[in-house]
Amino acid sequence: MGENGISLWNRALKYVLKRDKDSISLIKQMTAYFKMELLVLDYDHGVLWGTIDAEYPYTFDLRIDELNLGTVKTTTSNGSLMANLIKALLTKEFEKKRIGKEVLSLYREINMIYGLSEMISEKIDRDSIAEIALQESSQIIGSTHGLFLLYEPEEGKVTELAAFGHNPNSGENIKSQNDVLKALILKGNSAIVPENRIKDNPSLKHLKAVMYAPLKVKHRTLGMVILGHEDKKEFTAAELKLLTTIALQTAAAIESAHLYQKGLKEARDREEAIRQIHEVSQKFVPSEFIKSLGKAKITEVLLGDLAEREVTVVFADIREFTTISERLSPRDNFLFVNGFNNRMGPIVRKNGGFIMQYLGDGFMALFPDGPQSALTASVEMHKVLHEYNKERVLKNRLPVRIGVGMQDGHLIMGITGDSNRLDAAIISDTVNTAARIEGLSKHYGTSILLTKECKDKLTELKEFNFRYLGPVQVKGKQKAIELYECIDGDEDLLFRHKLQTTPTFNDAMNYYFNMEFAMAAVAFQEIFKLNVLDKTSKLFLNKSAHLITQEIEDNWDGVELMGTK
Repeated sequence: MGENGISLWNRALKYVLKRDKDSISLIKQMTAYFKMELLVLDYDHGVLWGTIDAEYPYTFDLRIDELNLGTVKTTTSNGSLMANLIKALLTKEFEKKRIGKEVLSLYREINMIYGLSEMISEKIDRDSIAEIALQESSQIIGSTHGLFLLYEPEEGKVTELAAFGHNPNSGENIKSQNDVLKALILKGNSAIVPENRIKDNPSLKHLKAVMYAPLKVKHRTLGMVILGHEDKKEFTAAELKLLTTIALQTAAAIESAHLYQKGLKEARDREEAIRQIHEVSQKFVPSEFIKSLGKAKITEVLLGDLAEREVTVVFADIREFTTISERLSPRDNFLFVNGFNNRMGPIVRKNGGFIMQYLGDGFMALFPDGPQSALTASVEMHKVLHEYNKERVLKNRLPVRIGVGMQDGHLIMGITGDSNRLDAAIISDTVNTAARIEGLSKHYGTSILLTKECKDKLTELKEFNFRYLGPVQVKGKQKAIELYECIDGDEDLLFRHKLQTTPTFNDAMNYYFNMEFAMAAVAFQEIFKLNVLDKTSKLFLNKSAHLITQEIEDNWDGVELMGTK
């Protein structure tokens, strides 16, 4: 057993005999029952219990797994029972501390990986991504040298993107080892380099330990990340696994940066096409809107006509629209958006709503009948998309997924513009809030997100299933908004997973808001391990793990502050 393990046993022993009230009370009761004096010494003969003044004719070793942790001395022959009792209490406390240490270590790794993902997702140039990856790797994996290499298949050579640690011949070494590095990259494996291989390679003569991991994305390997140490050190399998995880995350970011630069012009062309679609759609005013103004026909409306209504506002947005659209020509983009709207529009109208505005990769709909019809439509839209995606998979096309956010409240509907240009408009904080809720559905990883106001106004609450996500304060708002996830729109396997784990999820949320972050993290991790597509549980797992290491104020209320709109 290593020094850390021994130290953990000793700390557990001191805790049992010095601080744990239940253990101390039990030991006192037993010594009183057996009418004995008790002396407990640690492995350095320091007194943990009793006094050394008395005579103790009976001695027993505190030995666990061949590790001598101290000595128990008693005045009666029943001392073996006391020794066994202390060992039992000690073993129980050691297990608690060991598990806590392992969980904390895991949370630190999760927090580091989550932080790395956030940092590199903000970068669009390969050099910055490579530097961040090396920096974060070196912080959690002890290393004195690092190298970030990319393979350029067009030129058939390996190039350096970033490095740390003194290596004056880095450029020459990479050039001389190009064929070896190329072969390792194309092989795509992670490894800890054996000591004899390091000694036999002149390019590694300044290092005593080396390991590497490939930058793999989809079915390709872009390069590799190498870490080394100039002193004698044994990299562990756990460290190699962590480096591999970091490399995988970094590879995805490198690929995104590469595609960003390559497809920037095409993306602008596609956005222009979508903008034109948006402009065309704005020329049409929904008949339901005209009726809400008390008019029968659009020709009857006048500039300045308005009416106040209480409605439910729903925003729907196509997830990862850029990924889908970049595979399509502008014409196919148009057809795709129209095909999507043709499927969603009838569902909205069937449930008493109407689409107020098309937004290119989504739309805004109004439901005068309230949240019940709005939520019913939202669930039906997801179910229709699930069936539609089965067709798309058969045609080797990406699935279409949407996020929905909704809010209920009052708004002003009216005709604005000037004498030569009229437009239908709605003015209300309800609309802004609904748009923010839809944006938050991406953050929380939910398919349908609604406020407490919407949920409270449902006329048939039992028709749906919810998970409470807590309060959030969006930018520009003074009051927090309480959010609920409706899980009925999820695909069947994910829906059943969420439904079955709802009690555990609720317990985890209670732990979270009661600032029992370790318990919350364990519960969220249990849920996430059952289905890694449960992004909401992953989000709260990462948040709980992060908060474990933070100083939390007494007035912490769990409100998440969203700094962007």
